[in-house]
Amino acid sequence: MNRWVIRFYKKYLDHCIKIILILISVMYPFILLSVEGELKSLSQYWNTPLQPLFIVANVMTAYIFLSIENWKIPSFLLVLVTAFSTILYPNTHNVLAVLFFISCLYPLFKSKRLKFYGYLYLISPIIGLLFGLLYLEIYNIIILCSYHLHMLIHILHTHYQKDKIENNL
Repeated sequence: MNRWVIRFYKKYLDHCIKIILILISVMYPFILLSVEGELKSLSQYWNTPLQPLFIVANVMTAYIFLSIENWKIPSFLLVLVTAFSTILYPNTHNVLAVLFFISCLYPLFKSKRLKFYGYLYLISPIIGLLFGLLYLEIYNIIILCSYHLHMLIHILHTHYQKDKIENNL
């Protein structure tokens, strides 16, 4: 058992790192809320002492997206959203943010197994109308993180089953 854990860790370190980054990404909006209170949108936290958390979480998410097929455009747009502050470049930032969230629809619906996350993602405008932009963004982040975590767990489970079969032969 112990050897299996070490071999698994070495073989799937990248997947394990991605899972940790996904968990951080899903928690960061709630950390921002609890420390700084409710602002109009997540981008407004750029102008708070929690700016490094905002930047790091977005860059980590972009890193995850960059390594996954069909997620390169959302990755690029997320880096641009993070680079353009709401104070110096409000229009550019807002356009890029909308493009980022819209660009996530393509890979969600391109997925063969987990297409239902795309439908959950489409509900976000209703969340925005009922609760505001901040909660629309948080909802979308939760959907995106859930999708990627679900996908990684599925991949790890498949590899685990494959290894189990190979070791029994």
